[in-house]
Amino acid sequence: MLNWAHSHKQSLKYILGLIKNKDGAAAGQFVDESYSGINSEPTRLRIFKPKKAQHTTFILFPGASPFAEKHPGMIGLATTIMSLGYTVFIPRIPPLKALNIKFENVEWFARAYEQIVARDDVDQANVAIIGISFGGSLLLKATLDERIKSNPPRSMLMYGSCFDLESGLNFLLSGEIKHNGKIAHIPPNNWGLTVLFHNFINEVDAGFDTTAIQRVLEARVTDRLDEVERLKAELNEHDLQLINSVLMANCTPQVEKIAHQIIESQKDSLKEVSPSSFCEKISMKIFIMHGANDSMVPYTESVKLGEKLPNNKLLISYIYEHKEISTNGGLLTQLKELIKLEQFFASYFRYNAT
Repeated sequence: MLNWAHSHKQSLKYILGLIKNKDGAAAGQFVDESYSGINSEPTRLRIFKPKKAQHTTFILFPGASPFAEKHPGMIGLATTIMSLGYTVFIPRIPPLKALNIKFENVEWFARAYEQIVARDDVDQANVAIIGISFGGSLLLKATLDERIKSNPPRSMLMYGSCFDLESGLNFLLSGEIKHNGKIAHIPPNNWGLTVLFHNFINEVDAGFDTTAIQRVLEARVTDRLDEVERLKAELNEHDLQLINSVLMANCTPQVEKIAHQIIESQKDSLKEVSPSSFCEKISMKIFIMHGANDSMVPYTESVKLGEKLPNNKLLISYIYEHKEISTNGGLLTQLKELIKLEQFFASYFRYNAT
């Protein structure tokens, strides 16, 4: 176990690494291998190995992004953890790469975890897992799967995740945050409506044929930008206005109406994977971190996680954003927040290290 002084040294090094590597530009060495997917298909596994690895292994599960294990933020985070002497695995989760936030991710998380901890270069008794955004909520659900539960990680760290996916998706429409009787507004992340419509527009009756819009969304979430423009050029005026509103996160009356239809139609499936419906069953240590200015998931979701998870440590940061540390703000504010971050991560590394 790390002693007190060394844990604080690692914490400081980690925070400085997050600032330095937030765009992945200073990323270190990694190798690409594969693990056996849910249908035994070879699935990308990116591995960051230090020259001399400590016993603890970190598995970093990416959030919903077409870049998956190639996301600069994920590479920067993995590089920073590797610089502390830990091996880091980033498994590709195909549904999340396609911006799918449905239950099938739970199966993929459990499969990837099972495959990684079975490797000869992993100490099964010393594994920590990290989940990002909506993916963090789905990963928490996966920890109840027998493939993880039978050989659980030492802890899980959740970055900017949802307590209730329905309320998280509603935030993407209004940007409204309610806490302690006060109401604040944050412009929602531009990706939000794209993710929502891509996942579910084919499951509601929008009052018109949405096939062409679905094709544009599919091209956008797979980052085929030239094809997005080509497909948009073929749309009628109505569909073009709608898709432009969705892609620009402009919640027009029609977009809002369809979005509410979607959320209402998915209540049961969203509840199934929302920590609000199962978090009292989680016994492992959960570290929860959320940026107060997160524009994808409101920080109040993590406040609720902190209130309901039996064994957790919570930090709401006013300089941490959705996936990175901000260097904006006054000097005194930054100093106070950096001290909070340093103390949080010192306790995190003390808990997980052998």
